[in-house]
Amino acid sequence: MIVLLNGQPHEVDEGISLAFFIQSLGLQPQGIAVAIDYEVIPKEDWMETILSDQIELMLIHAASGG
Repeated sequence: MIVLLNGQPHEVDEGISLAFFIQSLGLQPQGIAVAIDYEVIPKEDWMETILSDQIELMLIHAASGG
């Protein structure tokens, strides 16, 4: 199935959780936030959040500085 991450398609297995998807991208959960349909998903819910075909995800990286 296909999910859209920041507008880019990614092929993933059915039934994959948000946590495993982020891990499959080689990303660490520290310093990022993920929104589905403009609603931020708390990190403690990533394991239970199952992705579906054509779901739109927005990944936001925190940046330090001033």
